[in-house]
Amino acid sequence: MPVQNARQILTQSLQRLGYALLLPVSILPLAALLYRLGQPDVLDLAVLSLAGRALFSQMPLIYAVAIAFGLSRQGQGAQAMAGAVNFLLLSSALATLAPGLHADMICGLLAGLTTALVCSWTRSLPLPAWLQQLQGELPGLLLSALICLLLVIPLSLLWPLLEQGITLVASDLLTTPFGAFCYGVLNRLLIPLGLHQVLGSLVGLGESNLQALATAQPLHEGYVAGLYPIIMFGLPGACFAIWLHRQRLQRLPQGGLLLTLALTSALVGITEPIEFLFAFVAPWLFLTHALLTGISLGICSSLGIKVGSYFSAGLLDLVLSYSAGEHSFWLIPLGILFFVAYALIFSLLLDHAPLSLPSKPIADELPRLANVAPTDPQMLAIQYLKVLGGMDNLQAMSVCLTRLSLRVRDMTLVDQLRLTGLGCLSWIELNEHQLVLVLGPNASLIEGQIRMLAERQSVPLGLEPSQAPLSQSL
Repeated sequence: MPVQNARQILTQSLQRLGYALLLPVSILPLAALLYRLGQPDVLDLAVLSLAGRALFSQMPLIYAVAIAFGLSRQGQGAQAMAGAVNFLLLSSALATLAPGLHADMICGLLAGLTTALVCSWTRSLPLPAWLQQLQGELPGLLLSALICLLLVIPLSLLWPLLEQGITLVASDLLTTPFGAFCYGVLNRLLIPLGLHQVLGSLVGLGESNLQALATAQPLHEGYVAGLYPIIMFGLPGACFAIWLHRQRLQRLPQGGLLLTLALTSALVGITEPIEFLFAFVAPWLFLTHALLTGISLGICSSLGIKVGSYFSAGLLDLVLSYSAGEHSFWLIPLGILFFVAYALIFSLLLDHAPLSLPSKPIADELPRLANVAPTDPQMLAIQYLKVLGGMDNLQAMSVCLTRLSLRVRDMTLVDQLRLTGLGCLSWIELNEHQLVLVLGPNASLIEGQIRMLAERQSVPLGLEPSQAPLSQSL
């Protein structure tokens, strides 16, 4: 039991770190777009190019602020400011003690983590009577700054060796076909846990990626080209297979929804709505998807196709990264092959093991088609509250792009059969109190409306659905 609790705490901590990394990662496409539009062959506006390069150059600082803020208990602004200050202290001291290191990004990660951990620890630490006036944020801010300064000594000694190891992995191992295959499989398998951002950030600390970031060039050029055929073509092919499968079963095909998911993946590279559609209810499809992703990365590595990525390998990213890549054109015919492969393989798998999405046959559903989910965000949030058992049944809630994580008092009050009618793509019941809804682009909007309704009714909603008494833990 203690080992299981420790594993759960570690997983939850890494998930929170992955969510915190989403903010700096989401800034990369904006920086890339500004930089590309300012180039002489596009708009030839130096101010745009300089603005994009400025964002890239400050990414370590943005990482420090985002991690310190994202891991704070209630999202304290003071903790975010402390993350920025601690990064400046750590990077300046390291540059003085050991000049010439490519260590800004690791300084940003360490400053953010140190600030979050130290501030969280000191907040519950009892102080002597003569220091009671300092109770609050100040002890954590001062102590985290001191620890960051002390980290300079071991970091100056260990970072050159660690950077060589990371560079070896990223530049020599992952650039081989087998290494690219392993990275692709692991990258997709970590998505349900929210840890793929952690993996990408860790392997991105190598010297080649740090230099690419400093010069506003695409990252991970040597081994991520294979993501483009999967995200732009393969996952839309999976949506096509699911649409055909529902047609054969005489179920509502949900063609509009599946088309939206396919376009979201192909154009901007946001794949979570599709992957969570079958990650929980059809794990055999998700495992097949992970293996096909690895195969795509392995093929691109074998053919010498090298196209980096700023954010996620969608059409926008390909347009921005095309000119800097090698053999970029071949991603298109390869992508068409993966569209066909996904459509055929998923169709065969769905025939043998149908996708159990809750829905009645078309004949039974036709009378209910007029009762569609409301388009008004507040009314939609009210409908979700009714399905979830009312405001009194909610204890905590958090959002991550397309997912809404909830902790409820009584899971039996949740009418899960009505979730599909409100536009919920899929969901998973993690335990008797925790529920994860995959809502797509509406997740943040619905979360904000529910919180606004909770404030009006003076109902306190926590921010950490995964935290529960030990008796309720997995």
